[in-house]
Amino acid sequence: MTTQLPDWLRQLRRNEIVRKVQQDPRSTGSSILGYTRDDAMRAIGGGQALFDEPDGNLSPDDRVLLYCYLNQLGHLEELVEALGQIFANAPPTNEPIVVDLGCGPYTGGLALASILGPKAGFDYVGMDRSNTMREFGETLASAAAHSFPNDMPAVRRYWIDELSACPWPSAPGWRPVIVIVSYLFASRTLDVAKLVDDLGTFLDVLGRGEVTVLYTNSVKYDPNRNYPEFRDSLRERGFEERVSGDGRVIIKRTGRERQLRYALLYRSLQTELKL
Repeated sequence: MTTQLPDWLRQLRRNEIVRKVQQDPRSTGSSILGYTRDDAMRAIGGGQALFDEPDGNLSPDDRVLLYCYLNQLGHLEELVEALGQIFANAPPTNEPIVVDLGCGPYTGGLALASILGPKAGFDYVGMDRSNTMREFGETLASAAAHSFPNDMPAVRRYWIDELSACPWPSAPGWRPVIVIVSYLFASRTLDVAKLVDDLGTFLDVLGRGEVTVLYTNSVKYDPNRNYPEFRDSLRERGFEERVSGDGRVIIKRTGRERQLRYALLYRSLQTELKL
């Protein structure tokens, strides 16, 4: 299947990312915000940089903008394809809760919005260690809602650096939960055991609805080295791995394919009390 982002999302990127980079006086034919492409890639650390810190002449905001300019488009296309397959037969029967671990600049929220469209709303919990990333995520979310109201679902957003810090306002319920884990495991400082414990506790706060965990990453070994521990820890908490492997997404704008590692884990609706 060939993937293409909807018009509103392409326009959002042009307005909020591409034009800001290209019209910056530091950008020339051979540089991006004053950096060569290689130096720009180094400045974002493959997406794992400490984005709240400056890099040379780049401010934290500059580094996040560079990340979006260089990396976000491909990740959007991957998630649009994956989420489109999850909801290929029907939209969720109830408004889902999205928990985006390592959310970056609202990439998972934009992807899901493009799939569900304006008739379905959702709650979005974006967790990222970088405050600058979270702030730009809110910038994109607000710009999308303001500029393209007829294309956007209603989204209630919560931005946090730890799951335990989420000010969740509702009592536990039965709404479906989608957990997005996209490129998070490339981090060498990730504590997988703590992440799964925190996720389990937070899922209890949300309720007893079905939970789908979508995992995407590079096909390289190193970024996926923590996945087996993550998968096994979720299995201990009642999840099953439905699918996993290497896949590809054919991108309409280039005609090329992107390879990715993916997995889908699932825990059904919890209807039995555990004593």
